Amino acid sequence: MSRPQVGFSMHPRWIYGSTLGEFLGRLRTAGLEALEFGLDANDADWPRFEPMMDDCRQLGFALCSHAPYKPPYTIAGFAGHRRANIEADYAAMLDVAARFGDTTVVIHGAQSATRPRQELVADTVAFLRWALGRYPSLTLALENLVFDPDKVKIGADRTEVLRIVEEINDSRLGICWDLGHDVVNGCYDLPNQVWLQHICHAHLHDVSDQGVDHYPLIHGRVPVRTWLPALPRAGFSGIVSLELKGGQLAALELEQIMEMVVNSTSEAHRLLTTSS
Repeated sequence: MSRPQVGFSMHPRWIYGSTLGEFLGRLRTAGLEALEFGLDANDADWPRFEPMMDDCRQLGFALCSHAPYKPPYTIAGFAGHRRANIEADYAAMLDVAARFGDTTVVIHGAQSATRPRQELVADTVAFLRWALGRYPSLTLALENLVFDPDKVKIGADRTEVLRIVEEINDSRLGICWDLGHDVVNGCYDLPNQVWLQHICHAHLHDVSDQGVDHYPLIHGRVPVRTWLPALPRAGFSGIVSLELKGGQLAALELEQIMEMVVNSTSEAHRLLTTSS
């Protein structure tokens, strides 16, 4: 029977001063089995991503990806006149993910400070349908996002994410549950069973007392002891990626950071694999 795997948001900068094998070896001992790569051709290290993905696959790790969402990339306007340009932008990077076979790609819904929600929902649905049709080997995971008072973000609440996934009704489309985003939004309730059963991927990170997310599990703000075990109970067998941002840890020594990452990986693995 398939079971959840613990993943990590991999980036070439994580191994500066080390080797790929050394860095991943410590995490593998803690229970790491998968790696998530951001797909963003504007990243200064982008030329290193695909070779590193090949290396990680050779080391036996499962792979997953995160579609680009930072400017200038956007799916806003996909249902209108910008479709051809957006297809070209995203295909260049989704082609990289598809090269690695059956894998999951996380998608952010459309967002805009000026366009109405109805149009952005249409953009999101149209983009997901296009990607599902173009890439039969990919599973897409629509992520719940952090609410922003200054813009409309499709997926900033659980209900909207589930509604879009159910509307498209494709076995290769599910939810990416970002546990940290829920906490930033002030949502501490365990999702209902319908929502849980639509999850095909998850992002795990902690939130500081100041409301800053993408930390290792060091603040105790995210209720991992109740939320993570709920995933295998609901039949989830995908990847839970520890999604960190190095900038949040820049003031710490490398060994301190590694200890936090290793401990967070170990805790996630324990909670996902220990029967309750």
